Amino acid sequence: MRESSCKPRVLLSEGSSNSARQTLYGLGRRYTIDLVDPSPWCQCRFSSLVRKRISCPRIATDPIGYIRFLADLVQRSRYDVLFPTHEQVYVFAKFRDAFAKHVGLAVPSFDAIHRLQSKSEFSKLMQELDLPTPCFRIVDTRSEIASHDAFPCFVKLVHSTASLGVRRVATAEELQRTITEFEQTGVWTEGDPIVIQQPARGRQAEANAVFQNGRLVGIACADVLETGIGGGPALRQSALHGPVTAHLERLGKYLNWNGPISLEYFYDAETQQPSYIEANPRIGETLNAQISGVNLCEATVRIALGEHVDRLPDARPGVLSHNGFIVLIADAYNGATRRYLLRKLFDYWTKRGVYGRSESDMTRCGEDKMSCIPATAVIAKLLFSPRSANSLAKGTVENYSLPQSAAKLIDQLPDDFLNQSV
Repeated sequence: MRESSCKPRVLLSEGSSNSARQTLYGLGRRYTIDLVDPSPWCQCRFSSLVRKRISCPRIATDPIGYIRFLADLVQRSRYDVLFPTHEQVYVFAKFRDAFAKHVGLAVPSFDAIHRLQSKSEFSKLMQELDLPTPCFRIVDTRSEIASHDAFPCFVKLVHSTASLGVRRVATAEELQRTITEFEQTGVWTEGDPIVIQQPARGRQAEANAVFQNGRLVGIACADVLETGIGGGPALRQSALHGPVTAHLERLGKYLNWNGPISLEYFYDAETQQPSYIEANPRIGETLNAQISGVNLCEATVRIALGEHVDRLPDARPGVLSHNGFIVLIADAYNGATRRYLLRKLFDYWTKRGVYGRSESDMTRCGEDKMSCIPATAVIAKLLFSPRSANSLAKGTVENYSLPQSAAKLIDQLPDDFLNQSV
């Protein structure tokens, strides 16, 4: 057992994602933080808030190796909390009882995780709870896909990361090309479900929340004012969306949710009604919530440590934050020229326009000087070759993503798989 005078030791499940970087800011220097990641160049390695990076197998290509590695690590090391910063939560929920023998963990049951991790299951869950969602179809054959005639629409793989498995298509021909591409890249085969969903009304928004055994502990909503790669948020403004809180309370109680969750939706300001499009059964990007007065990351750690956490205050609306250098990757990914990137970079450095009114989610040199290193490296690479944005985004996501092939393999593992390992 650790002495009470020691800082709790937290192990992050990866260090490449935006969620992991923002989790560091939520926990700060109150904790001793290590992380596992397959890449020696993962962005969170370059942080004064991290003690060390531990190399591990890549969950996307070797999920069994990743599971065994983490099981052995938490058994022989004296960590207080295992913090899933991305889709590794799927593994920890599957083997929750085995991991919980050796480390604090704030995750729900695997059945609950599956209802939200799978986009098809999430769509059906929204219908069960009578929560608003755009019209959708779940199909698994070429003939069903070919019969779809309502455009534009969104095509969603059941398991995908960073919005890279979500495509907007405008015609039947574009739909067929998208499915062919999914087949050729090996991310879909006939028989696997695909969600085809109609567009939602309103402005894109998100909600991040934390639950303790089905009870809502904290929630923060934000309007998405600008988007990046795959439609992910690039500029956020904290907001109060009353119906979303009530809906999340119902969802969390129904699933007896434990730990963090994030929802993506569109919010119609005129009717004050959301329309839910996707869920992530894990911590999201939480810096905007944190600077709005709601520290969801620290609440998650306290729940993992077994503490009772009282309801957090409401987030302060109107607080702006941006994704900093991640915005430049998105611009380059979408075809921006070097001249455009330089102009955007000048605005960023001189805090012109929106950059003068918002805080960076990713690069916070005042509290973490080393956070400037990933930003500088990425910006230099983009200015040298704007077309490198595609490989930058793809390579980073591969470090923490959970493709459908890996999820299927994890599903097939017996519940007692780790009995001899943990």
